[in-house]
Amino acid sequence: MGNRRISSLATVLMAAACFCCSLGALAQTSAPPKAGNSPAAQAASRIPDLSGNWTISPGGTSWDPADPSGSKPEELPLTPWGLQHLRAAKPPFGANQTFQPNDPVQKYCDPPGPFRMYSYPWQFTIVQTPRQVYLLFEYLHVWRIVQMNQAHPKDVDTTWLGDSVGHYEGDTLVIDTVGFNDKTWLDMVGHPHSEALHTIERFRRLNHDTLELEATFQDPKAYTHSFTSKRNFKLSSFPMGETMCSLSEDQEFQKSIMDRTVPSAPAK
Repeated sequence: MGNRRISSLATVLMAAACFCCSLGALAQTSAPPKAGNSPAAQAASRIPDLSGNWTISPGGTSWDPADPSGSKPEELPLTPWGLQHLRAAKPPFGANQTFQPNDPVQKYCDPPGPFRMYSYPWQFTIVQTPRQVYLLFEYLHVWRIVQMNQAHPKDVDTTWLGDSVGHYEGDTLVIDTVGFNDKTWLDMVGHPHSEALHTIERFRRLNHDTLELEATFQDPKAYTHSFTSKRNFKLSSFPMGETMCSLSEDQEFQKSIMDRTVPSAPAK
C-alpha cells in the first residue's frame, strides 16, 4: 500500500516537472524579444545625445559666415527690400551700433526670434523625446517645440518662432522651420527677414564639450540667394537661472544710463 502511494506521488512529481519544462519552453518561444533588441530600442540607441546646458562661444553677433562680428553688415546678399530694412535698423552691436536703438527687443521686450537667441550670452538646453524635441532658452525663458518625423501643416500661421519639424540624420538633429513673422532680426546687427524665411538647422556634437549648429537661411524677399553659417556652443557646468525682459527696467536703464552717455543734439 505504501509503495503504491510512493509510486503515485512520484508520478505526480514527474508530471509536474514535465509541465514546468513545457511552460519554460513555451515561454522561450513565445516571449517578446528583450527591450534592447526591439526596433524602437535600436532606433533610440542611434539617437545622438545632445543634452546639456550650452552657452555661446565669443564673437557670434552676425550670421554672415564671412563677417561674424557684423563689421560689414551690407555684404550679405541683400535684396533692395532687405537692404532698406537693414539700413533702417539701429542695432546695439556691429558696425552700426548705437546707444539709441530701435531694437524691438530693447524697446518693447518683443521676442528676439529663434536665431537671434543663439547670440545672447545665456544658456540653452535641448530636451529630446521620441515625438518632440524642445529647445529651452535661459534668456526670456523662451522655449521651442520641434515636432519629430512630421510634415509642416498645409496652412501655417506666422508666429515669432515659426513652425519647426525635425528628424535625425546619423549623429545630427535636423530642424526645418517655416511660418515666421517678420517682426524679428536674424542677429544682433539688424539683418532682417520676411515671412518667406525658411531655415534648416543642423545640430551635432563635435565632442563632449562642443555643440555645432549649422544654419541655412533662405528668404527670397530679403536675400538674393541662400547662405549657410556655423556657430559653436560650449558645455556649461552652471544651472540655468531666471533672465526676464522687463520693459520698466529697460526704460529705467535707458533713462539713467544710456541717455546720459549720448550727447544731446545741438539746438537749431
